[in-house]
Amino acid sequence: MTYETKAGMPDELDQIQDSIEEQLDAGATDAAISELSGLRAPDQADVIADLEDNHAKVVLGELSEAEIASIVEHLDVEDAADTLGLIAIDTMARVLDQAPPDVAADVLRAVDWEIARGILSRMEDHSRISQLLLYPDDDAGGLMTPEVIAFNQNISSSHAMQILRESDLPRENFRQLFAVDRQGRLVGRLNMADLVFASPRSTIRTIMDTDLISVETGTDQEECARLMSRYELRSLPVVDADGVLAGAVAIEDIIQVAEDEATEDMLKMVGAAGDERLTGPIRTSVRNRFPWLLVNLVTVLFAGLLVSLFDGTIESLAIIAAFIPVVSGQAGIAGTQTVTLLVRSLTTGDIDTHDSPSIIIREGVLAIVQGIAIAGLLGGVVWAWQSDLILGLIVAGSLLGNLVLAAIAGVLIPVGLRTLNMDPATSSAVIVTTLTDSFGILIYLSLATIFLSQIT
Repeated sequence: MTYETKAGMPDELDQIQDSIEEQLDAGATDAAISELSGLRAPDQADVIADLEDNHAKVVLGELSEAEIASIVEHLDVEDAADTLGLIAIDTMARVLDQAPPDVAADVLRAVDWEIARGILSRMEDHSRISQLLLYPDDDAGGLMTPEVIAFNQNISSSHAMQILRESDLPRENFRQLFAVDRQGRLVGRLNMADLVFASPRSTIRTIMDTDLISVETGTDQEECARLMSRYELRSLPVVDADGVLAGAVAIEDIIQVAEDEATEDMLKMVGAAGDERLTGPIRTSVRNRFPWLLVNLVTVLFAGLLVSLFDGTIESLAIIAAFIPVVSGQAGIAGTQTVTLLVRSLTTGDIDTHDSPSIIIREGVLAIVQGIAIAGLLGGVVWAWQSDLILGLIVAGSLLGNLVLAAIAGVLIPVGLRTLNMDPATSSAVIVTTLTDSFGILIYLSLATIFLSQIT
């Protein structure tokens, strides 16, 4: 029975998951395996990742090594390491031998080094995997696959076609065709269609594209993602310091990198770790989140201290306190919007730190335009509510000033962190919120104190 599970149909997959678990509970292993086998590999991976360890161990024991390798390829690295940890080390080695080299290297990085060394010693292709392990997993060298096809630029197109026909590499690797010189240095890229329709006597040199975009093994994965997105590349060749072709980054891997980076930045901006999971240990969540709660507590106490400095003003006219959250809250939201857009633009390469003056002007003008509208509306509400024009102008003016401050801070803080080689996603939002809370209160209560005698 084949299940046509589709993207955007999680309910159907959840039903299959429940069915498989019920069958495993009842001891109907064959039925569970049959139902699992009807799923596509990514859906199989989701099911395996959500099974209890005892159930997953039973299922893995019934699957072939090639089937497990296909599933592992579609699991997150941590899930893949956890899943393979349920089978014997000899089986793990055979599974990773059948998995793509970059996937095998990622899994080995995620397990204890003693276990990884034991697996490597049992793998048939351990030398190539060992080379990949020399690179950090967030660099081009760690992200690439060494399984690429490179032709000497001096051979004929007919010879190249013969090599392809006799190759035992997966057919999807044929889209990554490159040309090298006698020293193995990358000199060109080949289009499969050009190779197929080229004259049999023409050489690779005459049909290759020399307009190359490549990166060195130490290039950060974010830069790889930016290049592939900007130039619409399906694969990005990776070379060593001497220009020798080492491998290529495939589009599938870079899509996953982009998703992971976006998720990590989003979580960092709210004070959670990029690798935190709801199903993970509580102590990990506490370690990741608690420091940010402490930071927030300090900022709140500081804002409270500022309010206490104006006790006399508030005691004279208690209604003033009612608008403090409005002045600070609106600016906090606006500042977070600016920070979010700026961090994303810095990450994708749409802008760099040299663009900050023009971005400040743009965001400042935007803050003034929006500020006049929202502050005018708020001032009118205060005037109508309290029948006090001066109080309305004070609240409106304070909000407008704080919105402009939020816009400037929302640009300068992420840019400043990037200039200092710090991740702008880590604390930009927290710093901007602190500034808008503190200075918003300071501006508002200072104006209220100055014009207190004129407020009715």
